[in-house]
Amino acid sequence: MAADKYIVGIDVGGTFTDLLCLNTDTQELLSEKVPSIPGRQWEGVLGALEKLGINGTEIRAFVHGTTIATNALLERKGAKTGLVTTEGFRDTLEIGRTRRLIGGLFDIKFVRPKSLVRRDLRMEVKERVAANGEILKSTDGIDFAPIIDHFQKNGVESIAIAFMNAYKNDVNEINALEKIQALAGDTPVCASTGVVPEKGEFERFSTCVLNAYLTPVISTYLETLAGELKGQGISAPVNVMGSNGGVMTLDQAAKFAAGTFLSGPVGGAGGAVRICEMAGIEDCITFDMGGTSTDVALIHQLVPRISHSNQIDAYPLQVPQLDIHTIGAGGGSIAWVQPDGTLEVGPQSAGALPGPACYQRGGTAPTISDANLMLGRLPTDRALSGGLQLAKELSQRAFEGLAESLGDNGGSLTQLADGVLRIAVSKMAGAVREVSVHRGFDPRDFALLGFGGAGPMHVFLVAEELSIPQVIVPRFPGHLSALGQLLADLRRDFVTAWGGPLDGLDLGEFRSKARSMRKESTSLLEKDGFNENKHEHSFTLDMRYVGQSFTLSIPCDPVRVTWEDLREAFHTRHEQTFGRADRHSDVELVNIRLFSLGLIDKPELVFETESGSDLIIGQRPVWFGDEWIDCPIIDRTKMGAGEVFEGPMIIEEAGGTSVVPPAWTVKVDASGSLDCRRSHKY
Repeated sequence: MAADKYIVGIDVGGTFTDLLCLNTDTQELLSEKVPSIPGRQWEGVLGALEKLGINGTEIRAFVHGTTIATNALLERKGAKTGLVTTEGFRDTLEIGRTRRLIGGLFDIKFVRPKSLVRRDLRMEVKERVAANGEILKSTDGIDFAPIIDHFQKNGVESIAIAFMNAYKNDVNEINALEKIQALAGDTPVCASTGVVPEKGEFERFSTCVLNAYLTPVISTYLETLAGELKGQGISAPVNVMGSNGGVMTLDQAAKFAAGTFLSGPVGGAGGAVRICEMAGIEDCITFDMGGTSTDVALIHQLVPRISHSNQIDAYPLQVPQLDIHTIGAGGGSIAWVQPDGTLEVGPQSAGALPGPACYQRGGTAPTISDANLMLGRLPTDRALSGGLQLAKELSQRAFEGLAESLGDNGGSLTQLADGVLRIAVSKMAGAVREVSVHRGFDPRDFALLGFGGAGPMHVFLVAEELSIPQVIVPRFPGHLSALGQLLADLRRDFVTAWGGPLDGLDLGEFRSKARSMRKESTSLLEKDGFNENKHEHSFTLDMRYVGQSFTLSIPCDPVRVTWEDLREAFHTRHEQTFGRADRHSDVELVNIRLFSLGLIDKPELVFETESGSDLIIGQRPVWFGDEWIDCPIIDRTKMGAGEVFEGPMIIEEAGGTSVVPPAWTVKVDASGSLDCRRSHKY
């Protein structure tokens, strides 16, 4: 038996912790699901490993996705942060772009969220770098001791340094970083150019502050996790899923906490790419519905879309991140009555504890999971994954309370539960439109890939809402994010702020900068333990028409490309995205980007299927829109490759339940996925 035969992927969600383990000797996949433990997420990780019965000494690699960064920001539980900035720019974080948040434009009660750094902890220094990079005022003679003394007296736990125009010349920032680190002891310190060396002081300042705000939280969690794993005999390297679609080492994650946002959902997009490859599909929209939220992303030609200008809650985050749209609609989302007497669903969630009413853990509020149980979509006679036994009488009690709050309108509890699902589906369909229609894509041209613990239960309803004709449900749908982490390569991102109108740029200088970036990435990947034959490099350029305030990402090969090639590629991309191109306008280059991968050896994935006489394990009435229909309950593990089934039906497996409505045909693909099509024209 191999001494290190297991590769483990773990996704820590807001409600459940999912583990997927690959035995590299047999290619067998093992899965486990346990409740997440708020504030002590590592206990869920260890609990999942223990339940699976894996010997820690046999683990070869361990990849971890987490919501720690996201939750710490949303709950405002980051570190008390101090900011050192250029004289006259202490209020940049609050002034921003002088515009309201999306959704606040017509809200007369709108209040701008507070800055993550109190004004008295934003300290100015007399330094200045000109827009062309010339140092007008050096930091050489500045005494930072009074600033650090002020921070320490006020309990500052992390320090951010962000100077004007530092992206053009970072000498002042680096000098300040060295001096402050020498004075601050163990307090983490980060400089904006070390996080995001790009133009735009508000976005750069915000990203640097976010990184500083989260660094102590992430570092503490990762140190605790590594220590607990070591205590269980797990000496394998622990990597963390990054928001850019690749993994980071523990050291990288501790220094670049801002790169761990959406860590779990990003794994789902990576797993979806592998499922699409196996099923022969190039274009899909991922639909990842868990207990707390629904995450959607668009994959075009097997490549997830990347965004470099993001916003987390109220704060700009200018780092490479998969273009994932998240809404507060999960199995635990609570149905409630608004002040005007109308029904609403989410974003509040019952979470893991107390959870939905039907979980029998003390929850009393009606949730989406309770609605599904009321409508016959979930079982009461069999436990769900993790040994969870559902109680329908508790769901009924919760919905009786909701009906009472709404007033007597003559409707039944069934209609009320159906209304809750309709509201949730409408919101989830809106999220799919956000990543498709709003990006210039028609969702009907894509397959909708449903996963997460609740994804297969709702994906068909969302597809019908959007007239999407094809749905894919992978094997182990509740563990696809963990699968993506298990398969992820190590990734490093680099950016150089350089450019201007193409006609005025020197192609030789451009190629020289690209070579320098690649040399740096090669060196770092080798330090990460990847030989050069395991490196993969891809360049993109941020480009726009002169005068525009936003950019489009254009792939390029610096060795072979010409300015004319890039100009035409930009016109084409602009036309694809916005429906028109202005070939009479000049085009300019803003940033050179490089992402480099340290490629891991990808294991083969074998999802075995087998036909069985005990395929149908039961039957029960299920509500579909306006009537109850007796549906067969099918065991997913007994559905053989090539077999075809007609809806309506319920398909059950560990970690997920697929609710197939009438008029859908399900074929078991050779890869093990369910390829589902509408069996009539719209």
